[in-house]
Amino acid sequence: MALLPLFDISHLPDAAWMVDPPAPTGLLIGTSELIPAEEAMHALADFIGEAVEVAYLDTPPHQQWLAQVMVPGISTPLLFFAAARTDDDGLGIPLTDCPCLIGIEGLLHPADPLTVYINLLRLLAGAAGEAHFAWDVVTNRVLSGDGLTEAFLGDGVEPPDRVLWVTEALETSPDCWRFQTRGLHRCGRAEIAVTDVPQSLHQQALMLVDGVASLCLEQPLPAPGQIIQIGTGLEIQLETAENCQLDPDIETPTAVLRDRGGTDASGTLQALSGSQLSMYRSTRCMARETKQAQTSWKTFTAFCRQFCDSIDCLVQIPFVPPEGTDEDTHHLWLKVVQANDPVVAELLHAPPGSEGLSIGDRHDVNAEMISSWCVMLPEGPHGPDGVNELARRMDLS
Repeated sequence: MALLPLFDISHLPDAAWMVDPPAPTGLLIGTSELIPAEEAMHALADFIGEAVEVAYLDTPPHQQWLAQVMVPGISTPLLFFAAARTDDDGLGIPLTDCPCLIGIEGLLHPADPLTVYINLLRLLAGAAGEAHFAWDVVTNRVLSGDGLTEAFLGDGVEPPDRVLWVTEALETSPDCWRFQTRGLHRCGRAEIAVTDVPQSLHQQALMLVDGVASLCLEQPLPAPGQIIQIGTGLEIQLETAENCQLDPDIETPTAVLRDRGGTDASGTLQALSGSQLSMYRSTRCMARETKQAQTSWKTFTAFCRQFCDSIDCLVQIPFVPPEGTDEDTHHLWLKVVQANDPVVAELLHAPPGSEGLSIGDRHDVNAEMISSWCVMLPEGPHGPDGVNELARRMDLS
């Protein structure tokens, strides 16, 4: 386990959507006993392999100790602290099992907040030495100790960027909802919102808000009122919460998504409910999913051999347009019909105007060709993130 280098992203959001400085990020790990300050700092230095600069600060009444730490490779000071848990923390984990906390507070670098977030959790785990759970104060997400190890402390696929925020649904009037993120302010970005969403379009609203939130970590958002293309044939514009006259207590800056020239995003949401249009995905998201899909290919193909006659098993392949064109790269889904390796898969759709591709064509597919896979289980689709569930089902069969 080691600290990750910053991912170089030179384009930052339009000034209207910047949060400078970013809101702080607070992370906590549950421990079975109080970890003394000196012990935590020695463990931190051992983990990094370098000396750290420590200044002990006046301790607030609710904490056991507080230290400001400069860590090589981290551009801003970090606060480390220890505290006892309280009965009303809402974690649902008995105090007798895990009565103490060790925490970290710091700022995420706007150029690459995900990498800094991963590094903060790794530093905290290094100082703690043990972890019953990890708690993100901003999003209120809680990870088990095993989940922390699997998602953040190993050398495998990095966690998805959506760990940086949560998307909440707030009912503003009967069958009228506002979907909004909470957590992008700590990334130096505006929160993202979409308003006037009926119950029937909740899934599309979640897809839209999360999709734009992910894209804004790699691409600058346009100025208020300007148009942004978020997919082939999908255009939206962004307005400030003030211009949309949203609740005065909504966090600002918040970028509200609307149809081009519209007062809400109903047209975009309806388009996303069909099967012909899809959103762009960030380069980092696609790279993560591709690596995960290729790493888990053997489990997927083993599952196909047992179940593809009764359960739809799909593979995704990127279709790259000819050089010299400005067309989008399409990720095409194919259904596995023969489960050897390579598998034989049947094309389910083709991009408009594509040459040499027809629905129903069969192709040999191997791990090096794919960008993702999906299994349509009765409870819902499972992709590479759900590979453990596929393995479990095979063990039970």
